[in-house]
Amino acid sequence: MGKRLFFGLAVALMLVAASELLLPVVMSNAVNQGLMSLTGSNQVMAKLTNSPALLMLGGKFDSIQIKAEHAKIDKFVFSEMSIALTNAQLDMGKLISQRVVDFKSVDGVDIIAVVSQDELAQYLNQTVKGVKNAAVVITPDKVKASSTLAIGGVVNVAVSLEGRIVSDGQIIKFVTDRFLVNNMSTGNIGGSLLTEIPLVDVNKLPFHVNVRDVVMENGKVTLYLDNHSR
Repeated sequence: MGKRLFFGLAVALMLVAASELLLPVVMSNAVNQGLMSLTGSNQVMAKLTNSPALLMLGGKFDSIQIKAEHAKIDKFVFSEMSIALTNAQLDMGKLISQRVVDFKSVDGVDIIAVVSQDELAQYLNQTVKGVKNAAVVITPDKVKASSTLAIGGVVNVAVSLEGRIVSDGQIIKFVTDRFLVNNMSTGNIGGSLLTEIPLVDVNKLPFHVNVRDVVMENGKVTLYLDNHSR
């Protein structure tokens, strides 16, 4: 009887030890697949932790670390995105049966998102009516966007916008400080279409966050978003 009990305990300990090693890997792979659809990226890496690991089977995680390249939020593409989640609860039914990542609750969220000047130029070409062949240069002081603007579908003029990437907490936008037509300053004659260009609505993310800081650097803009309301 004693040998059987010892053997049973040994097997149980081996299963627990195996779950500590294997469950994080299996769950991370499942979440990776779901995040590819959620972020529109095929380069996603997720690391999930919980102690004991068996609690992961209930969808509870102490932390989830996510790194994605070329992640797409709404129509905007970020070259890099790092997401740190604490005390997250996932819908395990959707994750296992559909490979869908559905956050039921999250206590803490920290996001660092980077957009390059090339991606910003691509966004302007695709979303701003009349703008084509846009080129963007980002420095710590300003963002300069140069393009051809089609007016009335007939006349093409060379325009340049100089401004900043700012946020009101939920909407990230490009605000024009200077508008030039054929290298001549015209104030804000470009009108509302080019005076303030919305870029990203953070409400499109699967969890509520606020924009804490927007940092312009050489060649890129780094966004810091978080939520620690709980």
